[in-house]
Amino acid sequence: MNSIRRILKQKPMLRNARLHTERKKSGSPVTALVLVGTLLALGPAYSLWSKYEDKPVKKPSPITTVSVPKSVTGPDVDYILIGGGTASFSAMQAIREVNPTAKVLIISEEEFFPYQRPPLSKELWNSSANLTDLTFVDWQNKKSRYKCVLLRLQYLLCPFKYADPFNPQLTKNTTKVNYLPKTSVLRLDTDSKSVILNNATITYSKVLIATGGTPKKLQVAEKLSEQMRKKVTTFRNVDDFKALDKVTDKAKTVVVIGGGFLGSELSSALAKKSKIKVIQVFPEEGNLSNVFPKYLTAWTTSKLEKEGVIVKPKCSVTDVSEKDSRIELKLNNGETVTADHVVVAMGLSPNVAIAHKSGIEVDPVLGGILVNAELEARSDVYAAGDVSSYHDIALGRRRVEHYDHAVNSGRVAGLNMAGVKKPYTHQSMYWSSIGSNVNFEAIGLTDPKLKTISVWSQPTSQNPDKHHKGAVYYMRDAKVVGVLLWNLHDKLELARNLIADAKTINDPNSLASAINVHQ
Repeated sequence: MNSIRRILKQKPMLRNARLHTERKKSGSPVTALVLVGTLLALGPAYSLWSKYEDKPVKKPSPITTVSVPKSVTGPDVDYILIGGGTASFSAMQAIREVNPTAKVLIISEEEFFPYQRPPLSKELWNSSANLTDLTFVDWQNKKSRYKCVLLRLQYLLCPFKYADPFNPQLTKNTTKVNYLPKTSVLRLDTDSKSVILNNATITYSKVLIATGGTPKKLQVAEKLSEQMRKKVTTFRNVDDFKALDKVTDKAKTVVVIGGGFLGSELSSALAKKSKIKVIQVFPEEGNLSNVFPKYLTAWTTSKLEKEGVIVKPKCSVTDVSEKDSRIELKLNNGETVTADHVVVAMGLSPNVAIAHKSGIEVDPVLGGILVNAELEARSDVYAAGDVSSYHDIALGRRRVEHYDHAVNSGRVAGLNMAGVKKPYTHQSMYWSSIGSNVNFEAIGLTDPKLKTISVWSQPTSQNPDKHHKGAVYYMRDAKVVGVLLWNLHDKLELARNLIADAKTINDPNSLASAINVHQ
């Protein structure tokens, strides 16, 4: 307990969240208490820094310093959640459903509360987005406008049917959730059940590792001067989004390295900005070739080119140099490309340093922390989100880097930490929106190396494109293991059931009626 008090003295930024706002009597400090729901909403967060004041203020800040209760027996904190992303937030929600008075501490290296990352490369680049208050209309063009400030839980409350956070009855017998930003965890001591920080040790009852991943860097760019290295950036968080948006207001040429989801989404988004030349470079044959069959990869690349992106497939960067305050990239085909700014979107490496230093097993193939069916890595140590390597009951061991998996694995981990003992059986999905013609959802194992069976709607006078609507089925051992839904909405449950049923498909034509591609 003394260790936590030391942290509070050394880090005045320790946060709390509660279900109501209150003002103490005159002469007492104002404590701004916000909904536990402030920990999440669609999209990235505003900076939530707020220092504790010893005098009343006119407008209480949404987040303030708190004190940990002094009368504590046993561990310092019931539950410690390492990582400030979606998985941690989802775990916190689940824990508090089971145990509303649980003492929970979230430790994050970021300064922001948990937020969704997908809108950083999708909706926030749309013309309908308001970058001043970070609001946007969702990817299906619904009329509702989502606010990125972390003040409501509406988006995630709906699918999981949480209790209404605005119900005043929930303020009864509710303890605070503490948040420790800009803090790194060195390791765990699983014998003493302790989290080791630079300046303190905190004991726990259960701990979750949800540290996500780190973007891969362009190694050949490390030789550049410090000033020029600032022009070669990765893209992962709110600060990255704000920085790139600012840079591209002045840049004439931007190179995006990577042909996957992030690289393709950013290339499409940046191409919409006037007077910017966008060049996309990647070693694969076409955009999203790690997901799409070849013919669909070629079609997607052609669509991006029509939107103004200069796509250079089958190319990799072999050298980088400086020229007239710009970045000069040498490609493996002998070509040279010059840019004002370079965005590296070559995937993630799971953040497993804590596991290595704590004697926790890491998957030697997939790279994530190995967990069992309950997402437990060791006794009372759990992992969820991008960093977890889990057993998919339908598809085998996997490590998934998608938002839906972070939400659901975090939730199951939280329930299990609270004693529910629930296996993780959710078949996660992902979605993407690239330009005005590519909108898709997918579920299961969507590996283009597998055999695929495609079903497309017939072109019409209104929609002459032969790839306007359709479904692609990924087959393994004559069974459907993945489904790609192209401009088809509200069909995910049908796709999920096809995978779960694991029926042998003797006649491929039977899949023509499995999902209606005309509606």
